[in-house]
Amino acid sequence: MADVTAVRGEKIITLFSSFIMELNNVKSGDQIFSALVKILRKTVNPKWVVILDEKKKLLLSFPENDDQEYMRFSELIDWAIQNKSHSFYPAGDEIVGFLPMIRAGEVRGIILLGLNEEPKVEEIDSLRVFSFLSSTVAENVMLLEEVMEKNRLVEETMNYLHSILDTFPEMVIVVSQEGEIVYMNKRFVEEGDNDEIREKALGVAKEVIETGVRRVGEVESEGQFYSIVAEPLKYQSTIQAVTTIMNVTSTKELERLKQLDRMKTEFVANISHELRTPLAAIKAYSETILYSLEEMDPDTLKDFTKTIYEESQHLENLLNELLDFSKIERKALKMERQNVNVVEIIKSAVDSMMEYANSNKVQLTFESSDEVIEAYVDPTRIKQVALNLISNAIKYSKKDIENKYVRVKLKKKEDTFLLSVEDNGIGIPEDKLDKIFEKFYRVDSSLTYEVSGTGLGLSIVKEIVELHGGKIWVESEEGRGSTFYVEIPLGLEGNNGQHREDD
Repeated sequence: MADVTAVRGEKIITLFSSFIMELNNVKSGDQIFSALVKILRKTVNPKWVVILDEKKKLLLSFPENDDQEYMRFSELIDWAIQNKSHSFYPAGDEIVGFLPMIRAGEVRGIILLGLNEEPKVEEIDSLRVFSFLSSTVAENVMLLEEVMEKNRLVEETMNYLHSILDTFPEMVIVVSQEGEIVYMNKRFVEEGDNDEIREKALGVAKEVIETGVRRVGEVESEGQFYSIVAEPLKYQSTIQAVTTIMNVTSTKELERLKQLDRMKTEFVANISHELRTPLAAIKAYSETILYSLEEMDPDTLKDFTKTIYEESQHLENLLNELLDFSKIERKALKMERQNVNVVEIIKSAVDSMMEYANSNKVQLTFESSDEVIEAYVDPTRIKQVALNLISNAIKYSKKDIENKYVRVKLKKKEDTFLLSVEDNGIGIPEDKLDKIFEKFYRVDSSLTYEVSGTGLGLSIVKEIVELHGGKIWVESEEGRGSTFYVEIPLGLEGNNGQHREDD
């Protein structure tokens, strides 16, 4: 009995050693399955091997075989997957083994192999250990591939941000805490080779880094006047300065350009912050998985990947907003209209925001004058309008009151529909009401800097509404709440359902 146990132990140790050696340099799903076959050939020398995923999709066949002969074992495969059981059955002149790859109680795939004879007890033990190790490594390597893909998307996002900054007519630089320029956009490279401009810009940036507050300056060089605005930007444990330099020589447009300069500088700071937050989370969790993969338990691994996925969605939403803004700037934002029930669209938007409202302790309700309000609109864009207005209403709710609410109402009029989003949040100052639909604009309040946003949302909403031939306006009182109204033509003619021609 001791000899049998020793043989089993020796087999398993040999298997472990072979497993580690073969998988030491594996970096992709294809490589891992090829390595698994190699290990099996060393362990039990099967005549053939087939690896399937949990849905019986072919992952690898050795020798290569495209005629799917393994499907003749379909019922046995189903039984092995359902019962999570390792089994061996005679089939003609060979023994066919079915080895489910089980991870955290779930079947991740199944290995089929043809043997010349029924395996011995120690070989069965080795194969069971092998299937467990295979499921663990295969899942982790494929997860690593997914993380690497996320990192690629992060890099593309940073390149995209740089491309956006390169399109700005202003010179934009980022100055480090050591007083060095760590980023400069294309405009600065082309026009910023001027000692006076550079010296003044670095001086303003230095003040920002020392004080942590926004600073503004002006400089005259070669008969041209430049406005310099620098904003503090926290990066890791240091303070940097995002500095924008604009030629404001034309005195007629000086004040308007200064205001635009400030707004765009704030946009650069906001979007840098908005992108940096999810990027930092993705990088941190990815690095942890990359360098601590073997020590992580499945639940922790699942939580980490869930965080990466959610932050990637955040990045995707930011990119979509930037892309919409880019389309608006190029007059390329088009509406894909169709006959739809607007009630269903708005209700869907409300439902999708319900969890967000609950997490902020805001009571979100919806009511409509009719069960069906038919209109000829772009359903995706109309939902985007509703989501933006509802999200803003929730974000800017008051923290110090108990009965916070957002009330969404839809009403059919004679030839239009009217959407209203009412809240009892912080409200908007009267002198800011005519500015909130401007690009990059964010109402200056303490709460503004506590919630995310690029300052583009309402300007995009306004563009969508106007492209539908509609209008948007707001009624608000500071400290008491706001109500946004959107009125859009139904876009239908007569009773035959024919569409009116687009403008």
